[in-house]
Amino acid sequence: PPQEQFFDQPLSYFGYDFFTDVPTTFVQATTIPIPPGYVLGPKDTIKVILFGNKNQRYTLQVTRDGDIFFPEIGPISVAGLTFLDLKKTIEQIVANQFIGTQVSVTLGSLRSIDIFVLGEANQPGMYTISSLTTLTNALFDSGGMNVTGSLRNIQLKRKGKVISTLDFYDLLLKGDTSQDLEMNQGDVIFIPPIAKTAGVAGEVVRPGIYELKEDETLGDLIRFAGNLKPKADIVDAEIRRVSDLGNGFETHTVNLNDPDNFELKHGDMLSVYPVLNNLTNVVLVSGHAQQPGFFPWKEG
Repeated sequence: PPQEQFFDQPLSYFGYDFFTDVPTTFVQATTIPIPPGYVLGPKDTIKVILFGNKNQRYTLQVTRDGDIFFPEIGPISVAGLTFLDLKKTIEQIVANQFIGTQVSVTLGSLRSIDIFVLGEANQPGMYTISSLTTLTNALFDSGGMNVTGSLRNIQLKRKGKVISTLDFYDLLLKGDTSQDLEMNQGDVIFIPPIAKTAGVAGEVVRPGIYELKEDETLGDLIRFAGNLKPKADIVDAEIRRVSDLGNGFETHTVNLNDPDNFELKHGDMLSVYPVLNNLTNVVLVSGHAQQPGFFPWKEG
């Protein structure tokens, strides 16, 4: 029977369904383990337990000047130290001041910081978050971005300068968190509008509409869509493109054997059709045969 050429099912933008459950309130993360590289700052709380010849518990808060006041020892400057350096510093001081006494150092309540989520965000505004919160934590907890926002160019701004750009596709498709930086006081997460997009439908693993960078090609689009299915017709795919005159669409036949050399334009639509449901080079045996059916044919 004839096969329908065009696909009727609507396509959705890839990646935005991760932000479908938009929170009504921003809940700070309180159960995140403290990494050794955590940098101490004002209002962090340090819990110190002495045991051995001297048994005592202290809860010490970092002052605005970056000091803690250790009873019987005095002020100790800790601002800018990592949690690992803090433990080593206090262990060394206790070993020198209290002979036969050991110490355990942990962090109590952590300081809060204020950040801004702006641009094409679901809930733009200022948020008070834990000092352990990272860029992706803040994105998920604040509700993410609208479909009009870019997933490929999320900017982290600090003191008016862009210090990092997060490509959310790296996280979703590769599990790459190398650009997931910790937030600082006054940081801004800016989500610019979505730019170049292209759609893919048919014999691919994950049909949808994908955001592309300027140098990305048809091969990148297919990889974003999870690659081709086994039944894909790779020699007769179709690109539907808005005509240069703006009076309709044009269609282009493309060979998917070399997709990395095909440049896409904004709004392109790739349709990958299945191979025809035909058998080639066969002989049909039917009727009163022991095993009726198709058998391979070759010359002679």
